[in-house]
Amino acid sequence: MGFIRSGLAQFVDEQGWREQDDCFETASGHRLVPAVSLGDWEDQQPSFHLPFCYFDPRDEAEDGPLGDGFHELGELDGWDVLAADAVPFFEGWQHGCELVSGVLGQPQLTLTLETEPEAWHFAAWRVGAAAVVVAQGEEFSSYGELSMAAVWLRQQEVDAPLPSDGAAFYSWLLNEG
Repeated sequence: MGFIRSGLAQFVDEQGWREQDDCFETASGHRLVPAVSLGDWEDQQPSFHLPFCYFDPRDEAEDGPLGDGFHELGELDGWDVLAADAVPFFEGWQHGCELVSGVLGQPQLTLTLETEPEAWHFAAWRVGAAAVVVAQGEEFSSYGELSMAAVWLRQQEVDAPLPSDGAAFYSWLLNEG
């Protein structure tokens, strides 16, 4: 089960988005990142995410773990790069949840996964055969140096329950088993 490439290709074209090596670039410059690399996507894509906030937990996070160039990601309209303080990162996640709740109502599920140095939070809404999730988690291109908050779109059987444990939910979100 997943998003079919031919159907999504038409939507992407209609929106004026561009296909990059590893993502779709939206008209506003944001990156819609697939679970499976676009180059390896043959039939169905299980999920996509759109990062909107990064968190660097290091005390010396001024330049970011990948240098100034990486922090340019946070300069897109509406994006934040937060350094060393987890409170604004949590508040960024809450704000994302408020925006989605304004359209879809209250989340069906909210969970916390206790991690170090900060806990990650998840909120999920069911929409037909999909789930919309606002989640904190690992930012993949920084090799685990950063955390991110992102909006996820994940295929899910209509009758299948969402995982109710933080660790199981994060594994499900990442399509791990």
